[in-house]
Amino acid sequence: MKITRIGLIGCGVISKVYVSNIQRYYSKLRVTICADISLEKAKELAQEYHIDRVCTVDELLADDQVDIVLNLTISQVHYEINKKVILSGKNVYCEKPLALTSAEARELVSLAESQNVMLGCAPDSFLGSALQTCRKLIDEGWIGKPVSATANMMNHGVETWHPSPDFFYKQGGGPMMDMGPYYITALVSLLGPITETGCFLTKGFAERRIYSSPRRGESIPVETATHYSGILRFENNLVANINMSFDAWLSNLPKLEIYGTEGTLIVPDPNQFSGEIRLVRSETLIDEVDGLSNQQATGRLSQPEMWEKYRTMPHMYRQPDKNMRGIGLLDMAYAIDHKRTNRASAELACHVTEVLESLNADHTISQITTRCSRPEPIPTGLDVGVMD
Repeated sequence: MKITRIGLIGCGVISKVYVSNIQRYYSKLRVTICADISLEKAKELAQEYHIDRVCTVDELLADDQVDIVLNLTISQVHYEINKKVILSGKNVYCEKPLALTSAEARELVSLAESQNVMLGCAPDSFLGSALQTCRKLIDEGWIGKPVSATANMMNHGVETWHPSPDFFYKQGGGPMMDMGPYYITALVSLLGPITETGCFLTKGFAERRIYSSPRRGESIPVETATHYSGILRFENNLVANINMSFDAWLSNLPKLEIYGTEGTLIVPDPNQFSGEIRLVRSETLIDEVDGLSNQQATGRLSQPEMWEKYRTMPHMYRQPDKNMRGIGLLDMAYAIDHKRTNRASAELACHVTEVLESLNADHTISQITTRCSRPEPIPTGLDVGVMD
């Protein structure tokens, strides 16, 4: 495959992770040009990572040497920038979410098709070794038929580490739109599309105090809900609950667990590309009480020592680092070159966007109208970063 030239728009915190990973791991990608509303930010990024050219957004879109535009702007302008890129006739890969509403997401999908360009969207953590291994375990029947799941992201927000956390608490921000894409995308990639949702939401604080430098001690207003408790029904009739919160100082809830007829799968953090995978099968637990009297067996399966019955499962893919952000962009470059569908596809992102939008509707049962196929798994034995 030829080298794919990347034009980057949005030179904030996350851009350094993308550019660093591209330069270290994805030799078939090269960031050749960058732009930002702040020319100084773009110049700083270009200097630090030896990017050839700094320019305005319009100049970047007019450059015929750009193969894919990487949109790393804040979520509130994703739709606007994505639309502008598509209308310029260029392929675009966007940080999550694709847009803030399902209507905007559908428009972008339709527009990309009409312009004959490819549209892709993060998160791409489901393409990492951990979640791809979990996908294979589920598909091979290690836990039988999946029947339910729980997904939980419980923390106290981003103001303890992010230098400018304001936009996380504006309309279009909050834990569901910020972190929900990782969990919903993981669930859809593992279990299939979602057909119905319901949610309750609330706001724990009217203002948030910033603990990070350089604005430590400042207070910022909260314009969005910061705690969500939702229910999801999938096309295969599986039901899951999801909790997304910026109001929890600490929690012991699992990140993601999937319960099947023959066992339980503990999935690593969907925001990560690696992590420990644990699994227990029903026969292991039944053997524990087999032959015991009813009195002896009472409550046995709920005892703490049952946790020792979980088996740590080996990853089935080689991966050079824990953080492989940008793998969805690489897969998109392969997809363009090989004329196939990209795994972090527009259809997947559009479906996830509608689900996220529905979960922002307080006290409402929503029917999900979009559908998508589960993304094709990465063939076993490949290094993460070699997509075909």
